[in-house]
Amino acid sequence: MVVPPPRDPPPEPTDDTVVVPPEPTDETVVVPPRDEPVVVDEWGPETEVFVEETETVVEEIQTVPPRQMPLIWPWLLAFLLLVLGGLGAYYFLTQEDTNEVPAVVGQRQERAEATVREAGFEPRVERAESAKPRGIVLDQAPNGGDELEAGKTVLLTVSQGPARETVPDVVGETESEATAALTAAGFEGEVTQAFSDKKAGVVVSQEPKGGANLKEGSAVALIISKGSKPVTVPDVVGTTSSQATATLRNAGLQANVVGVPSDQPSGTVVAQSPVAGKQAKSGGVVRLNVAQAAGETTTQPAATTAPPPATTTAPPATTAPPATTAPPAAATVPDVVGRELADAAQAFADQGLKIAVQYVPSNEAAGRVVAQAQSAGTERKRGDTVQVNVSIGAQPAAEAAVPNVVGQRQDQGRRALEQAGFEVLALNLKTGAVRNESPIASQTPAGGANVPRGSLVILYVG
Repeated sequence: MVVPPPRDPPPEPTDDTVVVPPEPTDETVVVPPRDEPVVVDEWGPETEVFVEETETVVEEIQTVPPRQMPLIWPWLLAFLLLVLGGLGAYYFLTQEDTNEVPAVVGQRQERAEATVREAGFEPRVERAESAKPRGIVLDQAPNGGDELEAGKTVLLTVSQGPARETVPDVVGETESEATAALTAAGFEGEVTQAFSDKKAGVVVSQEPKGGANLKEGSAVALIISKGSKPVTVPDVVGTTSSQATATLRNAGLQANVVGVPSDQPSGTVVAQSPVAGKQAKSGGVVRLNVAQAAGETTTQPAATTAPPPATTTAPPATTAPPATTAPPAAATVPDVVGRELADAAQAFADQGLKIAVQYVPSNEAAGRVVAQAQSAGTERKRGDTVQVNVSIGAQPAAEAAVPNVVGQRQDQGRRALEQAGFEVLALNLKTGAVRNESPIASQTPAGGANVPRGSLVILYVG
């Protein structure tokens, strides 16, 4: 028999001691009674020993639960959250400052640019042809609402209006030529007719002018000449030739003075063609029939009859003295300073004098006599020439060479001068009659002289 080791005596119970009986378990094993005798323990009865021994056995045979591993998923979750937090912080720290792009399509360019700048961006403009009005934003990039880094560029496409073409210059062309040129360039011609000193049917002006840019399909206004404006012929019958010439020039007409026999005072207009009240082309010529001064006659001495022969020896015959030639008729220089050249020339012609025209710079009106070489009242011989200075005006026309028409028929010379852009006055100092077939004896200014285009050229015919 095994003797158990000695144990310490149990503590004596006190009033505060609470004895807790062992809890029964399902693994309690009841030891069967043994045949061996029970040894009485000196510390107490056998039953106590049995119970103690039973408790010991029970403690020895109890099943020890397996050791559990510590939980790691909370640590994994915490680590995952930490990683995600770090990634989020990295993303936000590495992102630039961005703003939302404003929508400006359809706005005027100035307003759109200001809106883009206020949003923190820099606008850049490109232009494109469009049916939209000029200056309207057609498109933008990026689009409105997109996110864009602050300070970046927003491209604005702005309308520059419909396609425009260059207007051709058609001034001086005929109406048909002008409209054809405009049609070929993509425009339409709007024609208006007006009186002009240009040839009828010629374009005298256009709007817009040549070289301007205009929307394709637009209209170009054309002013077409319908010739010189007709003027009413004034009544100059009964006035002097100089007065009649001035009146006609003021009306935009020219005078062609023709001397005719008449009982009216010398230099008086006795008839005109066209007659007063008729319509004539501006710049046209009016024929003036002017009373011609009666020519001076020379009285021949009467023939003497020889006395009848005497019965006596007659005295020797005497020779009659030779006839003397009459001296040239005198002429008086008229005062023509301040008068129009045509009027001045006619005044000299009325005295049987010619003039030599010298064009000079002056602030006086163009075509007006500003000086004469011989003062008024000077006595000259008929047929003499006196120089007069004529103003070219403050803004003279371009110069042109005067054609030489001396020796030609009057009508041929007149035509050549008019085609060169000059006015013509024909005078006949002898008879006053100017006919188409009359030969041109002299002209002033002389052929080859450079004078302002449109100046008056005087023809003296024989």
